[in-house]
Amino acid sequence: MKKIVVSCLLTAVFTLAAAATVFVVGTGYFVGNYAVHFGLERGTGDHSQEPPRAYALLMPPEARHYNRPDYTNEEWTMESADGLKLRATHFFPDQKSSRWVIVVHGYGCTQENSWYIAANYLKMGYHVLTPDLRGAGKSEGRYLTMGCRESEDIAAWTRLIAERHPQAKIVLHGVSMGAATVMMAAARSDLPGQAVACIEDCGYTSAFDLLVHQITASFGLPAFPAMNLLDWRCRKVAGFSLHEADPLEAVRHSSLPILFIHGTKDTLVPPDMAEALYEAADAPKKQLLFIDGAIHAASSQQDQEKYFQTIRTFVRPYMQ
Repeated sequence: MKKIVVSCLLTAVFTLAAAATVFVVGTGYFVGNYAVHFGLERGTGDHSQEPPRAYALLMPPEARHYNRPDYTNEEWTMESADGLKLRATHFFPDQKSSRWVIVVHGYGCTQENSWYIAANYLKMGYHVLTPDLRGAGKSEGRYLTMGCRESEDIAAWTRLIAERHPQAKIVLHGVSMGAATVMMAAARSDLPGQAVACIEDCGYTSAFDLLVHQITASFGLPAFPAMNLLDWRCRKVAGFSLHEADPLEAVRHSSLPILFIHGTKDTLVPPDMAEALYEAADAPKKQLLFIDGAIHAASSQQDQEKYFQTIRTFVRPYMQ
């Protein structure tokens, strides 16, 4: 009789465990899928070029107004390693120059978000290339990859500049996800020698760390198992792992000098991530600049003079 009772109890326990596992995995599958489509897939609204819904909710179309730099410009196109047609705009400075900068926009944005920074570089006599990252603006691509595949594309844009203008000295400047992108690009072995410096503004240590911070700090939820399930669906649906978007590891192997910039009032990407990146960086030269009172991605506007003067001083030795 005892054996029968024990057997029944064990069967019940295993059945409940199996049911719980199926429930968690099933729930994770649907929740993870929703999160990937909500946060990383573009074109889910009424327009094929509409950014992911997570961004569109925060920044509706009527709020997206940007002033195009009033400089001569031309469109560039390029095919990515995985066959996507990518687009960018090349702005010419008023004077002859070998100085170049690629200004890389952030999550959910387009190259238009880069135009304010581009205008300041143009005044300093730089040629400026403002790409639409994959899955953004006029470039092809269905999913954002938080800098993972985007860094490959930025390295390719850099090579294209070097091919067309062998005397170019190229700065990589990125904001937010664009900052993560240029940090990872700066560590790539296929980056041409014409790339001379990296400016990262409010970048994160890794996509995984950033989402853990948001889940725990903003929503008060445990990171496990939500992050593991989300990463699983990222790999299956969007073709990359959140662990691959890892600027912290990249700066340990950077071939370029890096200027780290961060706003002290940034609540999306906490300032201590900038400190962690700076400490980990094994770049030929590095510097950390905090802009007092700046919120996320607003340092260049919070203190424009300090922001661009620091950049000018930092890159000057590499522009000779």
